[in-house]
Amino acid sequence: MADQQSTQRTIARAAKSVDTPAKPYEVRGDLHGLLLRVQPSGKRTFYVQVSRGRRIRIGPAPTWTLRAAEERAKKIQLDPDDAAPKRSTGATLAEYITDHYEDHATAKLKNGARSVARVKAIWKTLLNKRVADITSNEVDKIRNKRINAGVAPATVNRDVAALSGVLSHWVDATKAKAHPLATLAALDVADDETLRYLSPDEAKRLRHALTERDRGHAEARNRGNAHRAERGYALMPEFNGYFDHITPMVLLSLNTGMRQGELFSLAWEQTDMQRRTITVLASHSKGNNTRMIPLNVEALEVMQAIRPKENAAGLVFKSPISGGRFNNVKKAWAEVTKAAAVPTLRWHDLRHDFASQLVMRGVPLFTVQKLMGHANSKMTQRYAKLAPGALADAVALLGGA
Repeated sequence: MADQQSTQRTIARAAKSVDTPAKPYEVRGDLHGLLLRVQPSGKRTFYVQVSRGRRIRIGPAPTWTLRAAEERAKKIQLDPDDAAPKRSTGATLAEYITDHYEDHATAKLKNGARSVARVKAIWKTLLNKRVADITSNEVDKIRNKRINAGVAPATVNRDVAALSGVLSHWVDATKAKAHPLATLAALDVADDETLRYLSPDEAKRLRHALTERDRGHAEARNRGNAHRAERGYALMPEFNGYFDHITPMVLLSLNTGMRQGELFSLAWEQTDMQRRTITVLASHSKGNNTRMIPLNVEALEVMQAIRPKENAAGLVFKSPISGGRFNNVKKAWAEVTKAAAVPTLRWHDLRHDFASQLVMRGVPLFTVQKLMGHANSKMTQRYAKLAPGALADAVALLGGA
């Protein structure tokens, strides 16, 4: 009896708590099958497990009290097949997202929270409509309005994909006969992106701007320490190498082709100085694939220069404000590109430069694809036109002696 009371107090306490855990966790109650799932967002939801691998959502705490959740769980256990489908079938899009999809998306999809927010923002005119009544025709009309407003087709396709994810979940939950968007084909997206990479002069100016930035800050630090020394104040540490994170990040981007987000998430545990490699984890990669990138001489020197002498663990680049992961480096990047006289250069162009330089030096496209972490060869094919004499060499094969 004491154990049962302890269990009940535990789930009741968890339901009333406001903690935001680093990882989701679950607390089970005294009633067999009843559980409370707590998300990193702080959201708490009661579920009842009705069979192995199958659970039915009851509702969020504290909207549902523990006593009410127990009563609902008992009814669901009496007839599980009659419990959830009725509520799902007649639900509006907003209700279905809140009651069924959001927990699934945040727990199991890589960018689930962002996808849910996207659906609510883009498809807000459908939120009060029953999911069962949504048609591909009305989705197409909304899609056309966005295209006519100047939104890029690729962006609109992503909008539809986010909505389609919710509807796919609804189809599975309700055993619907067909997906509402089954007849809606994706928009054609022209592969007309300009490959922006650095000319030799631009590369020289960019590196010079980075060097001057570091040098200027080092001189300012020295002047500040001289001022402090005259007044007997404690001195600030001298710079040995780079002023901050910007130069190392840029040099690594140029030499590894890593995306900015991958750099922000890079941890020392993913680096191997002996083997001279960086491992980009699938959880940090846009393509959701783990890949290993060899470090060339310059990249290795950068990593060695910034590596802590002791306790090299955790994030390689930590925000000086939060001490955690960077959100962006827009201000510093704007200063660097202005000083280098390349104000339109995007950070992502450094990744294009990495791939372009490899292809122009004759590296096979398949190798470039693996280094870039492209999910398929279509993305890499954009760089094929940069291969030295590729077309001429191919045609020359037809000329027999």
